[in-house]
Amino acid sequence: MKTVRNIIWAMIATMSAFWFAMEPQLFTSNNVFEWRSAMIQYSGILSLMLMSITMLLAMRLPVIENWLNGMDKAYRVHKWLGIGGVALGVTHWLWYQIPKWLVMSGILARPVHHDGSGPAGNLSGWALWVSELREFAQGIGEWGFYLLLVLLAVSLWAAVKYKPFKLSHRLMSVAYLLIAVHSVFLLKHAYWGEPIYYLTLAFAFVGSIAALYSLFGFVGRGNRYSAVVATTRYFPQAEIMELVLKPDAAWQGHTAGQFAYLRFGDEDPHPFTIVSGSESSELRFLIKELGDFTTGLYERVKQGDAVTVEGPYGRLEFDLSKPQIWIAGGVGIASFFAMLDALKREKNHPRIELFYCTRGVDDHLVDELWHLAHQASVSLSVIDTMHSPRLNTQRIVSQCGHLSDYEFYFCGPEVFSKTLKKELDAHQFNIEQNYHEELFVMR
Repeated sequence: MKTVRNIIWAMIATMSAFWFAMEPQLFTSNNVFEWRSAMIQYSGILSLMLMSITMLLAMRLPVIENWLNGMDKAYRVHKWLGIGGVALGVTHWLWYQIPKWLVMSGILARPVHHDGSGPAGNLSGWALWVSELREFAQGIGEWGFYLLLVLLAVSLWAAVKYKPFKLSHRLMSVAYLLIAVHSVFLLKHAYWGEPIYYLTLAFAFVGSIAALYSLFGFVGRGNRYSAVVATTRYFPQAEIMELVLKPDAAWQGHTAGQFAYLRFGDEDPHPFTIVSGSESSELRFLIKELGDFTTGLYERVKQGDAVTVEGPYGRLEFDLSKPQIWIAGGVGIASFFAMLDALKREKNHPRIELFYCTRGVDDHLVDELWHLAHQASVSLSVIDTMHSPRLNTQRIVSQCGHLSDYEFYFCGPEVFSKTLKKELDAHQFNIEQNYHEELFVMR
């Protein structure tokens, strides 16, 4: 993730350098409207760039998943770039509006020209056509911006259910297209033919292709397979449903730690970790009741039902050359079930300590986990937080010894992970290199 952050900052720095090359006089100017014109362009260009990358990340392309080491990481970058793009959009809007408000209040004098486009009478051909469409592009860009603000609020508000969340993401493609048209038509004429112009057009083009790809439902289409429900089982104490699917012959298989999107009937697809090992001909999932879709799912899904499987995704790869500590929080244990199943065939592997932290223990589920851990020669500790203290590094150290000897693998709630990493950092543990986690929260 550090490499990705560095690349994004390098892109921002490059765009900033090209923009400043077109505005060399800016920092010697005390003209508010000269600053306004330049900063409107700058904030708009950076906002478009970040939103274009955000749209590209939403396409679920294998090359992007490989580069970011997992679709969960791609979605995390997608989320924060989207927020950054909208924040810059707000800055862009404020640079446009505040000087206007100051003019209306009489604090600033109205300028003669401050949009940077020059008189339309001096233009011809393509330039004249673009100039005539500026007012139209400005209007649709403003509506696209307002729509984007509403959709971002819907996406980030945890109380919003999954269907409105998915719809908001689909409509973001529409908002992006409006903003892309706005950005291209309102670029300063002085930028035309310069690197900043061509880079902005390139980002707008790539982002628009990605937006249309999403808008017309092509995301993940080439990675979908048919399956039928083989069996279901419910663990009431843990509020977890076991779902076993029989995929068709086209399914290419998976590796331990990967997940897939499941679509039942007309429902929207939802991501779930694959619990079965890579050698199994069936796909097994453990689905925790956590929201409006998963609550009561075991009552709605029956044996023989058709299911669409999209995937597999994810790159939580286990390096068995070094001792490991696995930590699962709640339904995060699903990621380790598949690896335990794979380890049954590994005769020799380094020491592995698995800590399963859950609020309430289902005897049937834990019995199965104990059985698998025994077969895989993995040491298992089950921590029921209803009756025992929460897991901390002090307990891990007392049980496992020096932490730097281990690779850490975590799958569970984000808050749990943050707390654990803070404690590990206090022990001088190298989190950047030796702490691996599945960021399975997709919003």
